[in-house]
Amino acid sequence: MSNDQPTPPGSAEFFRALEELVRASRRSIASYQAAERVVRDHRVQAALAQLRRDHERHERELTTSLAEVGGNVAAWDGGEVAGPVTEALGRDDPSGRALLAAVERVEAELRAAYERCVERGYAEPIRAMLSRHRREEEAHEEWLRESGWWRELRGEGEPDEETRGS
Repeated sequence: MSNDQPTPPGSAEFFRALEELVRASRRSIASYQAAERVVRDHRVQAALAQLRRDHERHERELTTSLAEVGGNVAAWDGGEVAGPVTEALGRDDPSGRALLAAVERVEAELRAAYERCVERGYAEPIRAMLSRHRREEEAHEEWLRESGWWRELRGEGEPDEETRGS
């Protein structure tokens, strides 16, 4: 459907798109939970937890929006979902670099899912929510790339004073 004609909220395409985002959000939540369990630096754990909480909020908002228009998303118990982080942790000796690359991949996959949905041209207020979530995913990716906190995972040592607040 073109951006000139918004996709109706009750359409099968709409339900499939939001269900895809809910599943992608759940994979990212499980991925962050897995990463939090293996990272030793409490500051990095706290940063991962903040990113996870953003994804939990997105998942709640998406699920609520879907339910408001008659969609039905299967309940989720918060359990493990396979993904890049789970794969990285499944190796005999996952490196910090591999873990960070997996977290970055989770973010890129989720951002791409949001981009696909935003391009579909949903009506307000869904479009605004999806656009906001996509911008937040872009910010997550930028922070993962630029923040000094990830030096431990990259194998670059401790963050210095200059990057500590990044």
